[in-house]
Amino acid sequence: MIINIFIIFLTFFHETIHQNLNMSLGTVKIGIVLPNINPILIYWQGYQNSAAAVTKALEVARENNTILKNVNFEYVLTMNECVSTEVAGELFDLISVQKIQVLFGPPCYRTANVAMNIATYYEIPLYLFGTSSLQEITDFSLYNVVTSVMPSYSNFVIGLARLLIKFQWTNVAIVGYESADKLGRCGRFYDQINQKITQRFDQINVVYQKSMVNFSHDALKKVTDDIKKLARVIVVCMDEIDKLRSFMLAAYDNGMNTSDYVYINCDVDMDIYVNEENKNAMIDYKSPPDGRDKEAISMYKWMFHLDFFTLDGISSEYNNFRNSMPRLMREPPFNCTTECEKYNVSSAYAPYLFDSAYLYFISLGLALKSHGTNPNATAIANNGTLVTTYSTGVFNGLTGAFQISKNLTRNSRLSLSTYFNDGLNASRWIHVLVVGNDVEFNISYTDPATTIFAVRGGVTPLNEPKCGYQDEFCQPSFIEQSPVGFAFIIVGGVLILVVIIALMLFLCIMKKKEEEKQNELWRMYFGSLTKYSDYKGSITQLQSKKSLHSTSQTSTKQSFKDKAAGKHQLFFLHTEPIMGRIHEVQYHLKKKDMQHLRQLRLLDNENINKFIGFCLDGPTLISFWRYCSRLSFIDILTDENLSINMDGFFIYSLVKDTVEGLNALHNSSIGVHGNLSSKNCLVDERWQVKLSDFGLPFIRCYEKHTVNNQIWTAPEILREEISTPTKSSDIYSLGIVLADVVNKNIAFENSDIRGGADEIVYMLKKKRDIPLRPVLNPAVEDITPALLHLIKDMWSEEPTDRPKSETVKKLVKEMNPGKSNNLMDHVYGILEKYASNLEEEIQERTKELIEEKKKADMLLSRMLPKQVAEKLKLGQPILPEQFNQVTIFFSDVVSFTTLAARCTPMQVVSLLNNLYTTFDSIINEHDVYKVETIGDGYLCVSGLPHRNGVLHVKEIALLSINLIKSLENFTIQHLPKEKIKIRVGMHTGSCVAGVVGLTMPRYCLFGDTVNTASRMESNGKPNHIHMSYDAHKLLTEKIGGFVTEPRGEVLIKGKGVMETFWLVGKVGEDPADPNNNIYADYKKESPSL
Repeated sequence: MIINIFIIFLTFFHETIHQNLNMSLGTVKIGIVLPNINPILIYWQGYQNSAAAVTKALEVARENNTILKNVNFEYVLTMNECVSTEVAGELFDLISVQKIQVLFGPPCYRTANVAMNIATYYEIPLYLFGTSSLQEITDFSLYNVVTSVMPSYSNFVIGLARLLIKFQWTNVAIVGYESADKLGRCGRFYDQINQKITQRFDQINVVYQKSMVNFSHDALKKVTDDIKKLARVIVVCMDEIDKLRSFMLAAYDNGMNTSDYVYINCDVDMDIYVNEENKNAMIDYKSPPDGRDKEAISMYKWMFHLDFFTLDGISSEYNNFRNSMPRLMREPPFNCTTECEKYNVSSAYAPYLFDSAYLYFISLGLALKSHGTNPNATAIANNGTLVTTYSTGVFNGLTGAFQISKNLTRNSRLSLSTYFNDGLNASRWIHVLVVGNDVEFNISYTDPATTIFAVRGGVTPLNEPKCGYQDEFCQPSFIEQSPVGFAFIIVGGVLILVVIIALMLFLCIMKKKEEEKQNELWRMYFGSLTKYSDYKGSITQLQSKKSLHSTSQTSTKQSFKDKAAGKHQLFFLHTEPIMGRIHEVQYHLKKKDMQHLRQLRLLDNENINKFIGFCLDGPTLISFWRYCSRLSFIDILTDENLSINMDGFFIYSLVKDTVEGLNALHNSSIGVHGNLSSKNCLVDERWQVKLSDFGLPFIRCYEKHTVNNQIWTAPEILREEISTPTKSSDIYSLGIVLADVVNKNIAFENSDIRGGADEIVYMLKKKRDIPLRPVLNPAVEDITPALLHLIKDMWSEEPTDRPKSETVKKLVKEMNPGKSNNLMDHVYGILEKYASNLEEEIQERTKELIEEKKKADMLLSRMLPKQVAEKLKLGQPILPEQFNQVTIFFSDVVSFTTLAARCTPMQVVSLLNNLYTTFDSIINEHDVYKVETIGDGYLCVSGLPHRNGVLHVKEIALLSINLIKSLENFTIQHLPKEKIKIRVGMHTGSCVAGVVGLTMPRYCLFGDTVNTASRMESNGKPNHIHMSYDAHKLLTEKIGGFVTEPRGEVLIKGKGVMETFWLVGKVGEDPADPNNNIYADYKKESPSL
């Protein structure tokens, strides 16, 4: 036996700086056993790439335990190639000769038992790492100085067994393969399964187990055939990934690739840190590949992955440590250069050697601290039992956080995962913590059907198929017994099915066509409708309909106008008026909604307003209903001009029609009204009540409800105790409507509640001992008390206490006072009483109309020329007219501004009124039209609109003379000494005349003749008649009989120099104003012409 022992005395130079030798607490000698020849062993746990883990652990431990800095450590290394016959002597030499106080290793499972027995005998602390944990230790409690930082296969098997029991997978097949290159790990795991499951878990039945050697096609076929007959849950452990792939492909080829099969791939690399392959197990890395990667990867779907797990994952310290190992080995005390230079990272299990050494140093530090300020490190280290008592608890090492139990073993953590992304990644579903024989599950899913078993259709695989592993529990089917007969049945069934499908398709198509045909009955197109405001020529026709309103000539027109805006708008479908209900919601009709519209369209009852249709292509959704000319109860009850006296029978008839309409709705396919109020109880021209605006629940649920409409709503709906209207809520609304009819006013209108509809609705919502209801105060005396009691029953607070519509109809029918059942007959009887007075009233109003017409004609003739006024009355257009020759008269009061300043406004008005009244009386004597007065200005014309040849200049001349003469006798009442003087201008020429404007129309003159006449007036003199050359020429040459005097050339603004004349007077008569100097030589001559 050759024993290689290297004794290395480690001296830390930095210690000499902080302490002297007298401060040393003693020396501790450490023994390390590692292989250094076998390349496989070196790769996993050799000296060349592992030994420095001990010195690195000491360095880290001293950072947190300064007392260790006062302890000297001496290392003794022994090399062993996992030979158990040699290790006993090597350990005896280390303990007896070298006097070591702690031992790290040996790391091999073959030598672990020998080392444990020897260390326990000598009470030398032994810290196991590497593959030493592959060895089954029956009872760690017998080894009170042996500590293992490795998770164990024993715990792995316990966790696996508990998982199988959890999912009730009790019949299990086990297939394994071990490789010497992988230290035979799956072989050891295979052994552990046989021992643990057989000894401890009676509920698990290992129905098949195979440690494979031969992976030929035939061998794999036989294995999979055997498994298929006995199990559906297969536990697989393969040291080589190519062997795992071969087995899974064999299972695929044998039809074992369904959700019935469960494959649990046991990855026994000891920890996630030890995963040297880093390859996808289902990919063929050989050259050339076999081309079956797709089939192999598909098997991941049915495979679970069970492996050791750490909470922290791979840390940066872990990677740094493995990469720094070559440098650490080159440094003292190992100084390994040539032998270690080919290893660029640490061995796979070097981190566990670090954790073992770190655990020991921490335990030693705690033991030293427990013995005062100056303990003897050598003595304490010799007490192995004492040191190991501090090795229990939770520690943070390179391999993550781990817990050492009281029997000095590491508690193992496992993880059950499923593969995704073609096996490149895994989802961890269950974390398993094994503490001795106890197992704790940490499940990360809530619904297994959508997580861990999602790829299996959400179904947990069964331990045994329902028909057994070989279908032994299921009888052969008819298909298997008689395939030919089954084929005939299939063919016949297919033919029948084809016929049935064809028939069903035909029926569906026909049904769809019928539905489309029915839909066209209610579908309205906005383009085919005309708004009332756009409808031409229909009002006259509609006004001709008879009405019993006192304002019969305008009532229909007014009713239409009232419905031109708001939620209800009047439309015309061709020439028929229909009422549109605007629905300001955005909604897309569903199939069941169209069915509802078809039912509405087919509903027909004399007391239900006809639903015309529904418009989808307008600016908003619109439902259309038949127009009722007498509108609603609201309009009738609030119409003060209603000529019909609403007696008891009239009210009874309205009540009866309303009740029968609601009963018909309740017994129809519509079921409920849902929107009953006095606003949608309409009355047609025959005084028949028709309920309207019902149905369409899919629209109404989105519409906003105003408080004014909610006073008829049942309290259970207001309180949102129910979400949709019911027949019982309709009965409540009916009670409020009938109260409106009986009282002849709107509900709660005469109540003393302040706050209006808002307050009423609030009080209706609030539950009270005495619910708020309208006061019943019948407007007529002959209302039967039974009707009042029935109304109170209908508005009962509890819906169950309200009578049904059939009951209400029966009771109302019994209340008929025995008169005619026809309201129209009753109404016509009332009309006969008015017939005798109606003719006299018409005659009297006709007389009044004639008088008013005369007054209107007189007023119109004063505002416009008679010819123009007649054309306007006949509706003829008044077009502008050209007149070739007219004479225009202009005058104004001299110094009117000065005179007005001496008067009050009222006196000014009185002065002008008296003056113009005098002028107007003179105008009536001449063929002259007074155009207008503007302040003190006076404008007249002759020759239009009635053409009078050349006499127009004579008429204006005579008018001018007479007006000036009339001023001699005109007196200002409040200034009797003042005399009025006027300037007069006249001119003859062409002009245009026409009516201007619609409001206060004026007959106006246009043209240069108007301006010239105005200039004659403005350039004249007081009480002088200033005339143009044209007027003078026509007057003297064509007419004659007038005395004129040339004024000479005058500069006229806008006209330049003009020759003008003065009109003195008429031949043979006194001059217009004898007081003017211009008339001094005037003498009477021949008589006037």
